Amino acid sequence: MPETRSVREATNGHAKTRLPIARGETAATRHESSRFDAHEIRIAVALAEAVLPGGGKFLPRADERTVRKLEDVLTHFGSQAPRHYGVLLRTLEHAVRPFARGRSFTALHEYERARILGEWADHRDLARRSFVLALTAPLKVAYFDDEEIYRALGAVHKFASKPEQPRHMERVTRADTIEEDIEIECDAVVVGTGAGGAVVAKELAQKGFAVLMLEEGQYHQRHDFVGGLVDSVTRFYRERGTIGSLGNTLVVLPMGRMVGGSTAINTGTCWRTPDWVLNKWVGEGLRDLAPDAMAPYFDRVWSEMGVARADWRFLGGAARVVARGCEALGYSHRPLDRNAPDCDGSGICDAGCPTDAKRSTNVSYVPAALRAGAELYTGVRAESLLREGGRVVGVVGRTPRGKKVTARARASILACGTLITPTFLQREGVDRGLSHVGKNLSVHPATIVSALFDEDIHGYSAIPQGYCVDELQREHGILMMGASAPIDVGAAQFTFVGDRLIDVMEHYDRIASMGIMVEDGARGTVRSGPGGRPLIFYWVGKKERQRLTRGIGAMSRIFLAAGAREVYPAVHGHRVVGSARDLARLEKKTLAANDLTLIGFHPLGTCRMATSSARGVVDSDHEVFGHPGLFVADGSVVPSSVAVNPQVTIMAMATRAADRIAQKLS
Repeated sequence: MPETRSVREATNGHAKTRLPIARGETAATRHESSRFDAHEIRIAVALAEAVLPGGGKFLPRADERTVRKLEDVLTHFGSQAPRHYGVLLRTLEHAVRPFARGRSFTALHEYERARILGEWADHRDLARRSFVLALTAPLKVAYFDDEEIYRALGAVHKFASKPEQPRHMERVTRADTIEEDIEIECDAVVVGTGAGGAVVAKELAQKGFAVLMLEEGQYHQRHDFVGGLVDSVTRFYRERGTIGSLGNTLVVLPMGRMVGGSTAINTGTCWRTPDWVLNKWVGEGLRDLAPDAMAPYFDRVWSEMGVARADWRFLGGAARVVARGCEALGYSHRPLDRNAPDCDGSGICDAGCPTDAKRSTNVSYVPAALRAGAELYTGVRAESLLREGGRVVGVVGRTPRGKKVTARARASILACGTLITPTFLQREGVDRGLSHVGKNLSVHPATIVSALFDEDIHGYSAIPQGYCVDELQREHGILMMGASAPIDVGAAQFTFVGDRLIDVMEHYDRIASMGIMVEDGARGTVRSGPGGRPLIFYWVGKKERQRLTRGIGAMSRIFLAAGAREVYPAVHGHRVVGSARDLARLEKKTLAANDLTLIGFHPLGTCRMATSSARGVVDSDHEVFGHPGLFVADGSVVPSSVAVNPQVTIMAMATRAADRIAQKLS
């Protein structure tokens, strides 16, 4: 018999010098069982020498030790990753023969290798570009994730803080401590602890309801957020950051998998939903989402997260040059609002905040819920719904060791995120009566433009996204915001190889980066794929491509007006813009979807709120049509693209959802 517990019972207690060769294990110190075989190592070394030849002011030449570091990076992405990369290496060895008079890759001179890789890295054929990216991006990360390189560029390589055990952690149960099946009774079970779930849990707990939170990820503390792309992506991101869409091009869709969800690994940017978006929803019959009705909920979120305008002291050189360029052109610009009142510009927001300055839900709403009497189970994956008499009466979860956690509740609230919630409902058959489950996906497709200046920028030692250009936001749906990246991430975002890459990266302390994000239509769908992994289909439409082209052009113009030496758009065929003539050529181009390097940080809409089951999945109370007792409170219920970062939108809607659910529970 499973152990039966009650949450209500539990609540009763209420300067640059040339560096040495990139470090890594040597053959003498390494374990005998190499993850690449001898032939693959030879190809990998030849590749590393071509991509990272050294010869600059301080960056060393890559060699076999770089390849050993590459192996270590790959193993973080699964035991088979080195083997798969080895297949790419063997393919490269012979794929160059038609372009090298029959010679293999390793038989070519280093400069010939670099020339072919450089041509393929920006080839009109997407397959060749993708092939080179798959080979070079992990290699660049392995090379530049190096303490001495970081030090040479004046950056902090790793952060550290003392481990803490806050009092509220006493109400957290880790899955690895569960040794038998458990059945729990509560008023509300909330699946997910991100921008939606944590808010609902906290609001309900503070109203006196017995709340249980289930979270598939772990509860990481600030001492876990040390920086580094490989460590953060493999530990904190769902599917190790490899979720992407199928369609007319690839759009990478990063998602958090931890207590706090994506709020713990975002940049802390806060926008209230624009009135014109809210009024559009009102026009679709959702009168409860009118600006005056939603204002109190936005105010509550704003206060809870301590939102304030970003401090100029920590905005870095990118904000300075963007402001200068905008002033020259007469464009509207300003610092962003953020939920990080004590930010010191550590620069690794996307790897978690090492100081707890960012009030993501793992720092704000989840602790508040626990202090109010809620309980949290981590490492528990929700598997199915409990039903009785036509109602949903709970959720069944399971630990990695197979132990069952059954939560019986009067309200079951899904907040797994826009990509996971619909796949859960599809596995439960909810989509058979609700055709909009998994449809209406928008992602805010975004790209990046960087620029080289003759002045210090040091974007990696400042707020990564602290400044915006909102000149084209209202009329054209284009928003430009900071996009500074740590050094290893920055290296991977450039397609350059060889001497060009070395030159750019040795001046990375003088490179400013800005992202271009556009409002999009409901152009995608999500289905439950193999192993429960979301299968995402998304098409970048003509309007979105036009907006992206205009935004890239505008940002390039701002950088040039600010005195940039060169501008680097992430656009095929236009990797370097050095003059007004180059810019005009870019702006006249009709870009295809696969000309763009895209990422979508803000998936929304796959279980959208609507006035009827013919138009959406949940009603204005967040209850799923035809499934009493089942609610959804995450980005999937947002009716459409919101044209801004949606964190506050999701939180405000979740705050309102908690009020509505509380009324039903009462």
